[in-house]
Amino acid sequence: MSTKLIAIGNRLMEDDSVAIKVAEAIYENLNELGLEVIIGETDFEFCLAKINEEDIIIVLDATKLGLKVGEIIVYDLEDLKSRNISLTQHGYSFIDALMNYLKRIKGEFIGIEGSSFNFSLELSKELENRFQDICKKVLWICKDFI
Repeated sequence: MSTKLIAIGNRLMEDDSVAIKVAEAIYENLNELGLEVIIGETDFEFCLAKINEEDIIIVLDATKLGLKVGEIIVYDLEDLKSRNISLTQHGYSFIDALMNYLKRIKGEFIGIEGSSFNFSLELSKELENRFQDICKKVLWICKDFI
């Protein structure tokens, strides 16, 4: 059993890439905590192939829920599964695939509220301005979870 952080998103779609950029920025800190960091981007099959039934999973993704830009929400994955809640902007998301793939799911979903999801390799100015604080908070959430 291991604890894995899976960062998902699309690098070409502005704020959709925030989870990937955060995971890359705090990669060394996460490794020091004993987390295996998987940069899954949009490849569900790659991510699922890296997961074992007994693993503890932390999914990091962008959200578009009408929250304050940069706001971070945390949900228990088992709770999401039992309540059939979808938090990502994707039609059929990695979360959906994960819920169908595993009988038992243990871990957390960490969502970072984005602002703009247009074609761009950069984050929106709103997220860029809050990026260091977002990284610190995600790292703190991961430490608290472990």
